[in-house]
Amino acid sequence: MFHQFIIATSIVLATVQEARSHGGLRCRNDLAYTPPMGLSTHFRYNSWMSWEVFRCTVDCTTYPTKCINSNLYKTIADAMVLNGFLEAGYNTVHIDDCWEAGRDLATNKLLANETRFPGGMEALADYLHAQGLKFGLYTAENTLTCGNYTGSALHEVDGCGNETYYPTGYTAMGTALQITGRDIVYSCSWPAYLGSNETTKPFDTMIAIGCNLWRNWDDIQCSWDSLLSIIDHWGDYGDVLQQFAGPGHWNDPDMLLIGNDCITDDQARTQMAIWSLVAAPLIMGNDVRNISDSTRAILLNKDAIAINQDSLGKQGTRISPKGTLEVWSRELSDGSVAVGLLNKGSNDTSVTRGSFSDSVAIDRPIEWMKATVCNGICTANITVHFQDLGILGPATVFEIWTRKNLGVYTQSYSAAVPDGGTAFVKIIPTMF
Repeated sequence: MFHQFIIATSIVLATVQEARSHGGLRCRNDLAYTPPMGLSTHFRYNSWMSWEVFRCTVDCTTYPTKCINSNLYKTIADAMVLNGFLEAGYNTVHIDDCWEAGRDLATNKLLANETRFPGGMEALADYLHAQGLKFGLYTAENTLTCGNYTGSALHEVDGCGNETYYPTGYTAMGTALQITGRDIVYSCSWPAYLGSNETTKPFDTMIAIGCNLWRNWDDIQCSWDSLLSIIDHWGDYGDVLQQFAGPGHWNDPDMLLIGNDCITDDQARTQMAIWSLVAAPLIMGNDVRNISDSTRAILLNKDAIAINQDSLGKQGTRISPKGTLEVWSRELSDGSVAVGLLNKGSNDTSVTRGSFSDSVAIDRPIEWMKATVCNGICTANITVHFQDLGILGPATVFEIWTRKNLGVYTQSYSAAVPDGGTAFVKIIPTMF
């Protein structure tokens, strides 16, 4: 299920100005200068989203704390504020599918289910705004959403429909958002429906019509295999994707699994590192009300977030050959280079219960099997050579996970990396 969200970043009417350019490309609004952050039920701001855990659970009698209703989003918002996520930059809560209840016969406006959302979306948005959070909302570029609820086609925004309609449909929605006078970040799922070949997708057109971010490829599932497949895809097409990422317009590899039991802590650190290196939206897909201290520390790591949000806005890439052991890098605004040393390990360290089809309209919370720990060779030495980063001479190495300065190295840096893990460092030249 490829998701698309529109996020009201301000309730104050404002004139939307032309955004800064990156690589000669401009988005027609002045928003999303850095990758979005938050919590999802699906988006790219540092944010939270509900889909990965709660799916389309609408039976609030059987699942009172996990069904798609106002209370779920309010308690998630409370937890984000209480546990430091809002302060760290996770500033948006995204409502995914299954909130809709048809259209008002008089106005033709989409309606929220009045039993599960008393007061409608306006009341929920008011609550989130009062907490200091932003409000994100899903709809589909079709008559029906992926969960078979009322969509936005001809009203204009996710696909789940006829792809020949996307050029006009996404353009119509972008124009409609633009003329509201509000600052609204526009997330488009258009390229996710166009296959795997990133070289053929109309990214320049999407930027021109106002897409601030877009889902590129497959939905992430709660497993190491799924996470690895997305990492491999970003590595394979990194040079292409890098051309279209920058302030105001971002590639989106999908939600953060961090905080779910389907991946280990080492695998969680890998996702945080790679998502930060490729300037991806940080959108949590967990139950933020119930996560471990170790995964909370990963999500709130200030140095990882700073790399993700770096003002240069240049997407990082895989700089080594594709393989079990890889080196990834990203140039930063202060002249340093962020580096990830990735040990993919075995491909069977995590399994899931369920199939890809479960992502479409499952009506209960997902129960993923827990990830298993490494039982074989669990570490590998990986080296990055400074000359491959464009750094000539010695450099200081700062370790992201421990937040410690490791000292000055002359030509290279090596680390013992656990199975499924990523050593994450910042290489700072001693001379510029």
